Amino acid sequence: MAAVRHAWMFRTAAVVFLFFGAVFVWRYGFTEFHPEQRPIGLLIGILALGVGVFLMRLKRFAIGVSAIVMALVGLSSAVFAPEANGPVILFLAALAVICVVYAVLALRFLTHSVGSKSP
Repeated sequence: MAAVRHAWMFRTAAVVFLFFGAVFVWRYGFTEFHPEQRPIGLLIGILALGVGVFLMRLKRFAIGVSAIVMALVGLSSAVFAPEANGPVILFLAALAVICVVYAVLALRFLTHSVGSKSP
């Protein structure tokens, strides 16, 4: 039952992972953008695409990986917010809140549905 309640949240995160994975694969695989960083950029893009695909299917390991990544993004944006100027501070604060709330809800879903048969 919990998977049905939060399926929209995980599928929205899957779309975000698929988008950024496609951007990384395109930028580092098909353009001449920083050729010295091509291996790591392609690896990140392929991993993001994989997480996005498995997150769309509501697999537990993808939910865990996405929670860890979102927590890191939220923490990074919260740390960088004081260094920014103007309206970027508000954007980073909102990004931090959204990412951390997603991470908490995803980890809550994983810990409360350990014994259940949901995906």
